[in-house]
Amino acid sequence: MTNAISTLITVPAALQRAGFKALLQGSGFDVMGETASVAEAIGQVSNGAAPALILIECPDADSVEFETLLTIKQVAPNARVAVLIDSLPPHAVQALCQAGIEGLLKTDIAPEALIGYINLILLGEHVLHRQVASATVTRLSPKTAISAKISERELDVIQHVANGLSNKEIALLFGIMDGTVKIHVRNIQRKLQLKNRTQIAVWAVEQRMQLPQAA
Repeated sequence: MTNAISTLITVPAALQRAGFKALLQGSGFDVMGETASVAEAIGQVSNGAAPALILIECPDADSVEFETLLTIKQVAPNARVAVLIDSLPPHAVQALCQAGIEGLLKTDIAPEALIGYINLILLGEHVLHRQVASATVTRLSPKTAISAKISERELDVIQHVANGLSNKEIALLFGIMDGTVKIHVRNIQRKLQLKNRTQIAVWAVEQRMQLPQAA
């Protein structure tokens, strides 16, 4: 999947850019360009560059660069965008999701995991790293739950799915069969028109749910 995928790397530090470039090229990607800022990346795209993937280190949430990042899908609608996050306030992560960014990953992610997540993003998945989700969202409003016809138990399941728990782990917490949890997950996907667990986690962030703390 990674073979000849044209990629633009946007990372402020030259040494880190070199590291990402070496990793990606060693995994079959074609690094077509490097920039130190989101504004420069948008400039390259506006001047004709057409990367299939843009890998960006997230700017500070209160910076002009962050506001620029929120517009990148308008300039490069055909590119998949993966953003590397150190720490961001909940409203900033929510804004990235709503801006159509396909991947929100941790900056300290293992190299092999980064390549794996990027491949999922290139396949059309929206990827939200568990640590990003669990550190992000606040409380889902009752109005949102009612409008989606989500039950209280289904809300509990959504919270734990977004926090990275498996069906078996959720079943142990609730004292029910994991097959029952599987049914809840299917019902959630049907009601919210979502395809998988990652999309459930993204939905949770967009709705600003309160996730349970990991043990």
